[in-house]
Amino acid sequence: MTRQRHCALSLIRQQKALVATQAEKIPLPLAMGAAFAGGFILQKFLNSPTPATLMNWYLTYQAFSKGSN
Repeated sequence: MTRQRHCALSLIRQQKALVATQAEKIPLPLAMGAAFAGGFILQKFLNSPTPATLMNWYLTYQAFSKGSN
C-alpha cells in the first residue's frame, strides 16, 4: 500500500512539473484572451435556443431508439 501511494505521488509530481513547463511556454495575455473568447462564445451559445433544441432532439432519439428494441 505504501509503495502504491509512493508511486501515485511520484506520478502526480511528474504531471505537475510537466504542466508547469508547458504553461510557461504560453504567454499569459494569449491564454487570458483565449479563455475570455471561449467563455464569451460558450455563453452566447448556451443563451440561444439551440442547446434546448438539441437536447429535445437527443431525448426524442433516445425515446424512439429504446422503444423500438
